[in-house]
Amino acid sequence: MLTTVQITKLDNLFPVLKKLPAKDRDILFSAGQIVELPEDQMLMQQRQQCQFVPFVISGILRIYKLSPNGREMTLYRTASGETCLASIACQLTGDEFPALAQVEESAELFMVPATIYHDVLDKHLAWKDFLINSIYSHLTETMQTLEAVAFDRTDNRLVQWLLDQTQHKKGTIRYTHEAIAVELGTAREVVSRLLGELKAQGAVQLGRGRIEVLNPVLLKQLLN
Repeated sequence: MLTTVQITKLDNLFPVLKKLPAKDRDILFSAGQIVELPEDQMLMQQRQQCQFVPFVISGILRIYKLSPNGREMTLYRTASGETCLASIACQLTGDEFPALAQVEESAELFMVPATIYHDVLDKHLAWKDFLINSIYSHLTETMQTLEAVAFDRTDNRLVQWLLDQTQHKKGTIRYTHEAIAVELGTAREVVSRLLGELKAQGAVQLGRGRIEVLNPVLLKQLLN
């Protein structure tokens, strides 16, 4: 059974839980458990059976796909106050997990067993409303990613990503070229070549594991 402090934290992050009958709340908080996972820990592998539904208390989960040649593409992220929609979908359909889930920032999770999810949460209208809102939010995020990959040039997406990371100001971004390639859904060699071109134009300075944005005004001009 969770402590009163843990239950209060969950109620604050997931107000929908307050709408459950006291009996169902007792079942949920007795069966679920709090776990802490370090950065880079794999939570789910592709084609695994979903035994739990995770509620993110703190930290970030990254849900991504891996191509046969080893390239990654981020589908969406699940942060504090959210649950993993892919895990929910697995519970509804009985399918295996369709992607990979990794802890991007050390996380604290409330793990609800699949059987308890079906017996308690799945039957409540308030929970279904919460899921619809969550699905809409993540669907919009995923559609924006797919649209960018399908229709926008990689150099534009890179420039926009640099500006977003520094909030359109000068600043330091601590990312490797490989990590940026994962974010943009492209190859590391492409990112390195484009960053080299931006460096030659005086827009950025490159270092080991970091990028200095020197001229955000020029980046905006290139974007336009």
